[in-house]
Amino acid sequence: MSVVTASARIPLPRLFLEGRAPDALVAECGGGIVGHGRFRADVAANAARLRRSGCRRGLLVTRDAYWGAVGLLALMQAGAEVIVPPNGQPGTLAALAGAWDHLVKDLPDGASPHGDTGPALLLRAGGEGADAPLAALDPATPLSFFTSGSTGAPKRINKTLAMLEAEAEAIEKLLGGSVPADGWIQATVSHQHVYGLAFRLGWPLSSGRPFGGTTHELWETALASLTPGAALITSPAHLGRLDGIAPLAAGLRPSLVLSAGAPLPEPAARAAAALFGVPTTEIFGSTETGAAAWRLRDRRDPPWSPLPGVSVERDGQGLMRVRSAYAPGGLHVGSDLVELDEAGGFHFRGRNDRIVKIEGKRVSLPEVEEHLRRLPWVADAAALPLGEPPLLAAAVVPSAEGAARLAELGPFRFGRLLRRSLSETQEPAGLPRRWRFPDRLPAGTLGKRRAADIKALFEEDAMDRVPSTPPAAPPARPTEPEVRAVRPAGDGAVELDLHIPPDLAYLDGHFPGMPIVPGVVQIDWVVRLAARHLALAIDGAQSFQVKFRRVTVPGVPVTLTLRRTGARPRLAFEYRAGQEILTSGSVALPFA
Repeated sequence: MSVVTASARIPLPRLFLEGRAPDALVAECGGGIVGHGRFRADVAANAARLRRSGCRRGLLVTRDAYWGAVGLLALMQAGAEVIVPPNGQPGTLAALAGAWDHLVKDLPDGASPHGDTGPALLLRAGGEGADAPLAALDPATPLSFFTSGSTGAPKRINKTLAMLEAEAEAIEKLLGGSVPADGWIQATVSHQHVYGLAFRLGWPLSSGRPFGGTTHELWETALASLTPGAALITSPAHLGRLDGIAPLAAGLRPSLVLSAGAPLPEPAARAAAALFGVPTTEIFGSTETGAAAWRLRDRRDPPWSPLPGVSVERDGQGLMRVRSAYAPGGLHVGSDLVELDEAGGFHFRGRNDRIVKIEGKRVSLPEVEEHLRRLPWVADAAALPLGEPPLLAAAVVPSAEGAARLAELGPFRFGRLLRRSLSETQEPAGLPRRWRFPDRLPAGTLGKRRAADIKALFEEDAMDRVPSTPPAAPPARPTEPEVRAVRPAGDGAVELDLHIPPDLAYLDGHFPGMPIVPGVVQIDWVVRLAARHLALAIDGAQSFQVKFRRVTVPGVPVTLTLRRTGARPRLAFEYRAGQEILTSGSVALPFA
């Protein structure tokens, strides 16, 4: 990979002082395109509002990446510390109480999942102060992240704007020659995490490339967003779900596909290269180090190479030492075991602690166990990863109250109860998928627990052979919507009023903070409901066309229209919420 420096790059502290034209593209937001002039005005106006509010420590939680950029720079312009939590779940925000004085967000109260958290400022376009001059930012402006600590409590990582700028410069040196100067940056990962913030916001803002504000939770919308030369910021959790998607046409292939969060499994690397037409570039890093190393997955297990300005060493215990301008203190010794090669690269040889990677996310096993123990139904708990790729499992000793609930609900529903309670503080990767409920946890003669003994509790399920796709949902949870009304719609068509239950089995993993009905499930419903209400016997949707316009979520009334059309027989369908079309398309019928 070539290493170049783009002449158009502007250092982040001087972003509004050096000549970028008002109509230069910055981002897509809400279906519209935002230029540099409006971006500057939005930052200035919101900075003025933050000053008037007295905000000194702003907790930045936004769904849209454009508003994340506005909030980030507005807080800095207002002289406030920026605090970035990994998510906006109520339990996470409650755990950070005392670390911030204002919640800075982009969703109004009625649409916000954050709950009543205290003083809040809603970011909005323009307003008083939009024409105010913007100063150069102090490189020492504080920027804080939180990550899983070994004690089970969130660990605060203090950084500065200078570190974010140094990381953006290193990224441009590494990747700038691969992505056209006007190439769009699109993503399936959130900007709330340090990886997303650096590659979705810091890099494009400083290099002048436009970025998409939407975090694409479905491949249908992610692929539709790609334009020639675009870069895609994604993860192993997403690249492992490419089954059934046809390779992209040459004109729509991205210039760069980035993956970070965990090593990309070899089958996923091959599938991604075949679909996108380019090998995936993997980034290694952490909240402490930022982006530290990279490798091109053009062959099996290539070595990692440090990013420009970063050096990787190995200490006497085999642990990785990262020296970097964007690591606090300039040096970080983590828990990754590495082996160096003669060419300056390295290979990982596992981890030396109890922080594990599940679906590309860092999960603290002590944190999961501590939150389980806080529940009234739990006396003791042990968490561990199982299988390859790993999923999270937990062995829980029920309390007296928990034993009663276990007897009442049964193991499956009791595990679901624990998952729902944990979801107040944990993202989906941190919610156990497998459970055991022993009377006590196994321990050695000195009382020390061994992971092998805990793992043995799960061996009867052959957990090491768990497939990468979720198992079929148990019949206790619904797999279809409730049909609440059926009406003829003329020409033999039918309209069905549907209620999508919030406990639908297929909502698992789709997606953090916003459950979404997967596209393949919607097509399956079309086939099933057409068989019942139009007497069309279709074995399965073998040939179909579909357009996803808006996401379909549970709890919102949806009307499905089914109609047989055309000389070449097809079943046309349309999902609507009110007058808004969510999904439309057609399925080929197997008969004339």
